[in-house]
Amino acid sequence: MNVRAILNFTLLPFMAIMVISMGWTLHRKNAEISMLEEKLVDNEYKGEARQFLANVPVNPGSGTREVQQVTVTAYNPTHDQTDGDPLIAASMRKVRPGTVAVSRDLFDQGWVFGKKVRIEGLGIFEINDLMNPRHTKRVDVFMWDEKEAQAFGKKRIKVALLHI
Repeated sequence: MNVRAILNFTLLPFMAIMVISMGWTLHRKNAEISMLEEKLVDNEYKGEARQFLANVPVNPGSGTREVQQVTVTAYNPTHDQTDGDPLIAASMRKVRPGTVAVSRDLFDQGWVFGKKVRIEGLGIFEINDLMNPRHTKRVDVFMWDEKEAQAFGKKRIKVALLHI
């Protein structure tokens, strides 16, 4: 057998398999890029919608138990701000951004774990924790960073209980 025949029967099929493999890999990567681009656009849209909703005034004509002017503060997972395990909320779920603790008087009015609240100017949050019984008419926004929580301070803001 001559060298050309060896190349035709061994090298060419190998090269064809390599080209097909590279084409398939390229196809998969393009599909992954398209999916990530769609997620990015979707997240940008959700971010714009969330920002829009945060800045729309809360309707004061809603039920008094569902829209209230409350004191809004921030907390982070430190032993002096929590009881027991600072990483576990009263709902027995992990603490995380996008969640709040509510005072027990609000909890007794139906502001319970898993419900969503809209804090005017801040956005939509999920109720995940309870505050110390000494606090009333109060919502505490969870933040990881202690300095960020301190910088947030104490504000009187309208908060609406959502039914979504």
